[in-house]
Amino acid sequence: MRLKDVVELITVDMPDYTEGAFDIALETDDGGPHITIRVEAHSDSQNILKVFSSRFDGERILVMNVPQGYIHCLKECADDTY
Repeated sequence: MRLKDVVELITVDMPDYTEGAFDIALETDDGGPHITIRVEAHSDSQNILKVFSSRFDGERILVMNVPQGYIHCLKECADDTY
């Protein structure tokens, strides 16, 4: 399965696993491509990692705990043009 498809499946399922804001992105670093799930509800992060890591075994999935309001700011900043 393509990583892009995995991102779409996770995006659809995430509201079942957190009440807080979240963002899902396909990113890359020196270790290669991975899926980053950013969550503002920190208490949900361990369960999110456990569920999606087992469901998409073999894919590199990172869960980042971010401060409240970060995801809203992230979206606004991405929409700004300079």
